[in-house]
Amino acid sequence: MKESEYIRLLEKGLGSLSAVERQELLQDYRDHFREGKKAGKSEEEISRALGDPGKIARAVAAEYRVSSIEERSGKGRGIGAAIVSIIGLSFFNLVVSLPFFIVLYALVLSLYAVAAAFVASPFILFFFPYLVNLPLDITQLQLLLFSFGLFFIGLAIFFMSGKIWNGVLELTVRFLKWNINVFKGS
Repeated sequence: MKESEYIRLLEKGLGSLSAVERQELLQDYRDHFREGKKAGKSEEEISRALGDPGKIARAVAAEYRVSSIEERSGKGRGIGAAIVSIIGLSFFNLVVSLPFFIVLYALVLSLYAVAAAFVASPFILFFFPYLVNLPLDITQLQLLLFSFGLFFIGLAIFFMSGKIWNGVLELTVRFLKWNINVFKGS
């Protein structure tokens, strides 16, 4: 079979392919013929070596159809999976994560409030003694030591709250990164 006949039959069988893909494939076969001629082979030998153009066209067209279906369904599944993932993640974040983080941040902020109360209590005790009603009969020295104790306990709670705050922020960042990874699907 001559090159022109071979290419014509191949092109006829590749009608379902896009024009660009069809021309690329036909150019590949023209290149096969050109290389074969350079090697000293006749057009008939080259066409026999390449195989039946009808079978080749059917195989390529079938492969093209399957790959186009896979691409379309893959995109559809990707969009569907993304939508389901977003809905599920939003529900999870709203019902479970949001209340958890609200409570967590409220606890840490309440620790800061307790620390502030402990630190401020000696000043309140000395500057506004009528606001404080201690049931104990203590001396001024004992009151001073008690006030220092409250102050330093407040500072300890404050610094401990700072460490806890950093841990909560780190937990929040890890949770957000996990959310992003789940959203991306990786």
